[in-house]
This record gives sequence, structure tokens and C-alpha cells, in this order.
Amino acid sequence: MNKRLSHTPPHFPFEEPPFSLSMGLLKVPSSEWFEIYDLKERALQLAAKRKFLASIHADVFMADASALKASIDTLNLMLVNLTTYQPDLYSLEDDSITLKPHKGFKGEKISIDLNMIHPLDLAAKLVQEDLIVMLPPNENQKGWWLAAGSLAFPSRWSLKKKFRKTMDDIHTPVPLYEDQLKTPTNNFFNQMPCDQIFARCNWSLHDTPSLRQDGTKPIAVKTSINSKNAGERLWLRVERQTIRKLKGTGAVLFTIRIHIHPLKEIVEIEGVAKRLNKAISILPTETQEYKQIKTFANSVKEYLEQF
Repeated sequence: MNKRLSHTPPHFPFEEPPFSLSMGLLKVPSSEWFEIYDLKERALQLAAKRKFLASIHADVFMADASALKASIDTLNLMLVNLTTYQPDLYSLEDDSITLKPHKGFKGEKISIDLNMIHPLDLAAKLVQEDLIVMLPPNENQKGWWLAAGSLAFPSRWSLKKKFRKTMDDIHTPVPLYEDQLKTPTNNFFNQMPCDQIFARCNWSLHDTPSLRQDGTKPIAVKTSINSKNAGERLWLRVERQTIRKLKGTGAVLFTIRIHIHPLKEIVEIEGVAKRLNKAISILPTETQEYKQIKTFANSVKEYLEQF
């Protein structure tokens, strides 16, 4: 059985000086492809995902027909991985997979009938992670492009707006992407070995703990967040992404796992406040604006200096 992560937040991906934009990839074993932080959080996130899939399915799930084979491969890989490394939470029968009950989660048996549901849609119901399938360039797409996705918990972006766009077009809003990340990212995708799993993390500070943030409600320019209330008003939001190239299709599968922690709690962990303060200090202005923290960055730094 895969060892559970402790209640200490597992990721603090804060930049160290000097600042530079990089992919920041680490190779991870198959046992760490999917993260289970704690069972209470798992129950809450699975319930939230089901709510969004039921109420706004067209906003959460989209798939181009050309992504079907890659989606089937994704589902098959996940079925094997989850039942191998998390047998206390998953069991596989001939035509169904069972998500076993635990405190806060009543359990669920899901039929594996691909005549009734798209394989990527089904796969996304099994885990807390969102799933994105990128296909390689073709006669109609000049670069790697987003061909399918189940995105219940976006961090200020919309699947509808990014669907069928190339990776370079998707990252147009990211400061320094063109100069520092475009070439290495495309080279990595082209040369990535199959069946190795790579992981990376990014962070920001949000004024809401909401899991789904599709970018329709940006933080107001004028904010009431100050050095006295920052701990109560802000949450650290970390995206842990994994990247895996699939055999056969050569597609690249992204998983995106969201971790959300109240700022007032993480500053109690030794060294975190100083690291976050330093990371904010070295962020270029355009990166602070992209992360939507510029309006309260100085207030947060003042708050962090207390620890």
C-alpha cells in the first residue's frame, strides 16, 4: 500500500534567488503518480468534483475525437495504478471499479462501460486530480495542443477558452514564457520518454479557498487585505502537476492536483514564512501581476515578517 502523506502540507514550491522561470521537473515513481493527502480532504474533493461534473459538465469536460485512444490508454493506466498502489481504496472487477468507503466517503461502484461514458470522463471521477490530454503537432496544429480535459478545479483559467489551443497559445499570458520556457518546454515534450512520470509544482496566494476558480472573478484591484488580516484572508494554493507521455499515441497526459492551505496555518510551520517572504520579494512585477498578488504583496510581506 502507498504510504499516506502526513498532515503537514507536502509542497512549498517557493522560488529561491535569483528568480528564473523553469519547468522545475522531478522524476517520480509510479506509486506517487496520484496524491492522497488525507482521507477527509479526499472525500471533500471527490464530492466537489462530482457536483461540478453533474451541474456544469459542459464546462468541466471537453474532448476532441482524436483524443479517444489516448483517453482509453489513460483510463487503463489509472485502473492498474490505483488498484496496485491503493488497494485499500480501489478494487477492480471485470466491468467495474469500486472506490471503497472510508470516513466521510460512502464509496462508489463505477461501471466501466465506454459506450455510456467517455474514458477520460470516467478516469477523472476516480481521483482528486484533474486530467488534461495534449496531442502532438499535426497538419492542423503547429504545436502540442489541448485535445481533451476534465478540469473541475481550475486555477483562474477556463477549459472552454483553452480547448484545442496549442501549448504556446495557452501560455501566452505567462510572463517570460516566450523567452525562458517556450523552447525547453517544447523540446522536453518532443523528447520525453514514455512511461516515465515527471512532477512539478507552482504556487499562488488566493483570497478564497474555493476549489473551482475559472477566472471569471479576479481579485479586485483595490483590496482590503493588509498586514493585520492577511493570515485570515488568504490561502496558499499549490498545483502539483505530473506529466507522462503515453505509448502508442505519443500523447502527453497532465494530472493537476490542488492543495489549499490557510496562510495563518502554514506560517506556523518552521521556515515557511521566511521562504514565502523571500519568494514574494524576488518575483518580477509582471509575475506578481500574473499571480494576482501585486495589490497585497507588501502587506503579506509585513505579515510574514512577524514569524
